[in-house]
Amino acid sequence: MAPFRSRPAAGATLRPVPQDVESLEKLITDLEEVTDGPSTWRITVDSTVASHNFSYGAAWLPDGEGNLVVAYETGPITPELRAVVADRPVPADVGLVGKAWSTKRFVYLGALAGCEDCLRCQAASRAGMAAAVVIPVLHRDQQIAVLEYYSAEPLYIDGPRGEKWASIARIAEQARFSAVAAAELRQAAVDRAAVTNVVAVLGESADLSSALRNTLDAVRTTFGWSYGSYWQVDEEQEVLRFKVDSGTVSDEFRKVTLAATFAEGAGLSGRAWRAGDLVFVRDIGELTDCVRAPAAQRAGVSSGVCFPIHSNGRIVGTMDFFTGDFIDLSESRASALRNVAQLVSQRLEIVRAVENTAENAQALLDTVSRLRAASDDATRVAQDAVSRASDMTNEVEALGNASTAIGDVIKIISSIAEQTNLLALNATIEAARAGEAGKGFAVVAGEVKDLARETAEATQRVAEQIAGIQNSTRTVSAGILTTSETIGQMDAVQARMNEVLEEQARMASSLRS
Repeated sequence: MAPFRSRPAAGATLRPVPQDVESLEKLITDLEEVTDGPSTWRITVDSTVASHNFSYGAAWLPDGEGNLVVAYETGPITPELRAVVADRPVPADVGLVGKAWSTKRFVYLGALAGCEDCLRCQAASRAGMAAAVVIPVLHRDQQIAVLEYYSAEPLYIDGPRGEKWASIARIAEQARFSAVAAAELRQAAVDRAAVTNVVAVLGESADLSSALRNTLDAVRTTFGWSYGSYWQVDEEQEVLRFKVDSGTVSDEFRKVTLAATFAEGAGLSGRAWRAGDLVFVRDIGELTDCVRAPAAQRAGVSSGVCFPIHSNGRIVGTMDFFTGDFIDLSESRASALRNVAQLVSQRLEIVRAVENTAENAQALLDTVSRLRAASDDATRVAQDAVSRASDMTNEVEALGNASTAIGDVIKIISSIAEQTNLLALNATIEAARAGEAGKGFAVVAGEVKDLARETAEATQRVAEQIAGIQNSTRTVSAGILTTSETIGQMDAVQARMNEVLEEQARMASSLRS
């Protein structure tokens, strides 16, 4: 027998079976895909709109200035409702959204005809909507958001069901908050792994050029950016100049990048330079002072981040990264990128120091090589001097021997002159004895005597000169010997210098390697 069922009264409207719990279950499941705080609002609105077949859903967040702004919206009537606020902030006490925010209470309208105080409600009514529900989102009794929904079908969220929706909203917020916490933990783990990967890549970089390129590649791929570039500070012109890039981007954007320079405070890179800290922009088109912004928008580049690179307490460059999606930078990701900036700065400073040491070592090696070449030349000159001094010593000795031989000949000539003089004297005596008959012989004997005297005087002078030559020869020979000994000592010193230069060359080579 079939169970008894009450029949609806004649003319009564059959209400659809509520799917509130099922909607909550679906939302909790969908929130498992959360990646960060902003994504929770998108998932919450999308899931609720899909579960209840709403025509519109939006998440409103405070802007910190007493206004509310649309963080996310979806549904067929989005253009009609967007036209009402035109992406402008709305005071937190205006319309249905303002009412829910200011009262912290659930707002439900089963009919939109009487909402004269809400322009968005009126626009929804003109678009054929039948009901509206606006839900304040509170965390620990603090208002953090408002969810706004419109339906083309009646909702019947009144009486006990309204209280049920309020309870479901509180449970949904707890689920959303837990999903954010879990996503932040996952994000933190991913960021730590990303930083570790960047550190590993940096450790493999041996020179500045490869360190810059490897860093750009690692940060870009690990953190999910599409394009990255490094800008170096030109200290003379006081601007940032393009150095190297990584990733793919349109030809127009890259052409503008290669030609661009940024003064301190101009563009994304210039702002990071001035701030000395990480700078993020969700929409690069908002940078009116950036020459790359128009090309970036045409190329589909949306969000960007930039951080400075420090060395010895001053900024030497910046690294910027871009993506084609509009993203929000979480605190975890920003902290990870700041850590990367610090690690990159430290590593690049080490690489620069190593390169400077290598350059100095090469300069030292070049200097040592030149000194060694000069030392080798000096050694050869000293050896030639010793050889020539030895030859001169031999020649001086030969000259001394020749002088001695000439002296012996002079002695013989002197002896002959003395004997001739003696014979001339005897002849003179004999001529005197002969009287008149010996006069002619006496004249000849006198001339022979004079010749013998002159010969003796000449040989005496020659002997004296030869003696002087012999004395000079001995002096020169002694000087040459002393010079040879000195050159020999210099040669020994030069050899020790060569040993020192060889040691310096080995040290310079080890520093360079």
